[in-house]
Parts: sequence; C-alpha cells; structure tokens
Amino acid sequence: MYQASGEATLYTWSVIYRNDMPPFRDRVPYVAAIVDLAEGPRMMTNVVDCPFEELQVGMPLTVAFQPISDDFTIPVFVRA
Repeated sequence: MYQASGEATLYTWSVIYRNDMPPFRDRVPYVAAIVDLAEGPRMMTNVVDCPFEELQVGMPLTVAFQPISDDFTIPVFVRA
C-alpha cells in the first residue's frame, strides 16, 4: 500500500458557469481542473473554496474530501 501526500499543483482549469446535466446543474459555477499530484500522476478534479480570479498555473494545492451523497465522497483540492 502506498499513501499519497495529498499535495498537488494546478496544471489548468476552467470555470463552468452552465451545465444542464444532473447533478452538476445545482453546483454551478464550479472549477473543473487538472492537477499534477506530488507523486507524479495528473488527475481531473475540482478546486473549491478559492476565488476564481486567484487561480494560477502552478498554484500549490492540497486534497480535501467532499461528500456528494450519503454513499460517496470525492477528492477535491483547496489552496495549500
């Protein structure tokens, strides 16, 4: 078993203002992002709790976990 650090850097992002597909229509606007994990892989995710105008390529991020239902929790990223 390998434990990840939870650290990442912002590679790219897009602010989504309209998405008519459930369950996303209730979450707009949101940041769809690609981050580079400290361990090497790149992943798609969301950046939360950061004003859109403060997002920058290379910004250090750390993982947080966001429940999306009683059964599921997803990894999202916040400013480190």
